[in-house]
Amino acid sequence: MTAALILAVFAFLAGEGLSGYFAPDEMMNLYAAWFPSIAQLFRNDRPVGALVYRALFGLFGLNPVPYRIVCLALLLCNLALLYAFCVRLAKSREVAALACLIGAYHAYLADLYYTSSAIFDLLCFLFFYLALVYYFAIRNRGVYLSSLQAAVFLALYLLALGSKEMAVTLPVFVALFEIIYFDRQKRSWASLRDRLAASKWFWFSTATITVSYIASKFAGAHRMTGNPDYDPHFSLQVFLTSWKHYLFDLFYGTIRFTDFTVAALLVLLLGFALFAGRRELLFAWFVIMIGPLPFLFITPRGFFVMYLTLPGWYLYTARILVLLRDRAILGRARFADIWGVRPEQFALFLAVTIVLVPSHWKQRPIGNRGVVEDYQTIRRINSRLSERYPRLPRAAGVLFLDDPYTPDDYILYSIFALHYRDKDIRVDRVKKDPALATKPSNPLAGEKRDSFPYAHVFVMETNGEIRDHR
Repeated sequence: MTAALILAVFAFLAGEGLSGYFAPDEMMNLYAAWFPSIAQLFRNDRPVGALVYRALFGLFGLNPVPYRIVCLALLLCNLALLYAFCVRLAKSREVAALACLIGAYHAYLADLYYTSSAIFDLLCFLFFYLALVYYFAIRNRGVYLSSLQAAVFLALYLLALGSKEMAVTLPVFVALFEIIYFDRQKRSWASLRDRLAASKWFWFSTATITVSYIASKFAGAHRMTGNPDYDPHFSLQVFLTSWKHYLFDLFYGTIRFTDFTVAALLVLLLGFALFAGRRELLFAWFVIMIGPLPFLFITPRGFFVMYLTLPGWYLYTARILVLLRDRAILGRARFADIWGVRPEQFALFLAVTIVLVPSHWKQRPIGNRGVVEDYQTIRRINSRLSERYPRLPRAAGVLFLDDPYTPDDYILYSIFALHYRDKDIRVDRVKKDPALATKPSNPLAGEKRDSFPYAHVFVMETNGEIRDHR
């Protein structure tokens, strides 16, 4: 019954995403995944996502439905991983199920539900939490990873890194698990050193991969810091400003955070975890604090970048709700109903559902607005090309006298190249090269059509409507 309720919430709120389309970023991602060689893709910053894009485009072209099915399937897989992650840390199926109910949907994660532009985040979450759950399961049996198990973990870690850079925090959480969860009777630095020594090959390999990966992102021709949007600025003010940005989205703007309230919230969460003496609360706090570090010091982005770190919030919230509920009913008689669920468990799930679903539903149009507007433009362009211009000559040229994109934007070229699967197609734009408007080859100058170098001359409206220039 619990699983059915969680799936119902997900389907009700996120199911509409099946009718989503391609976002502008996706067209450029697809271009970067389709035209290079397979060998070149492995040098891509995020090769795992690029390979998935390539496979989907090779099989289905620009039909968006298979992409949406894959993304929604990944969301459901990740929801199952959220359950496994929480149940291994909290040792409570109720807490894990409640965390899944809370994490089944968030209106400001619309990028995940309506487009595949965030497939990198979905894949990173999948391999990141697969690796953690796999590690937890082995260590909870009281044994260390064998050579084969360590190889499996490292493979999952590499796949997570190949999906998105945020996975670089994975070794930190493995180390924190060892520190927080080792036997209370053996809680000493000497015991911890012994545990690390017992699996030194595993830790050496993990550290080597992590350091090499970080070095590649900060040095060399393809370093991420070459892009100003990814150039970190380390300061307390940047840290607090970023937290205000993401906490505003997390709480749907119901709380207006200041520097003080951000700091107070983070300290309060730590204090409660220590006071309650719950290891899962402490671990969840570290996920909340450490998980966002790869992006907290760069230009703020959409809320979807928090996706990998949200299990910390879900686990923390679920455990607190159960603790408060148990405190409130302390001493009352408990019994299982015919469904195998205690009345207080059912009441808590029902209360959380009643609070969350209307809140999500109210915020859904706000979260969807920008994403839907973006992909509707791309949908209209592809639709018009299919209807009016199903074929173009190989390496044809088209000219846009006007379009709504910035001069340095390559979205139109990416769309045309993918639509006609022609890397050599030429898309010229007056907005990028104003001289094109006055060259003799322009039809306004009275040049004959057979000497005109463009197959079509277009004007594009802001909403993506394309019309021939007459």
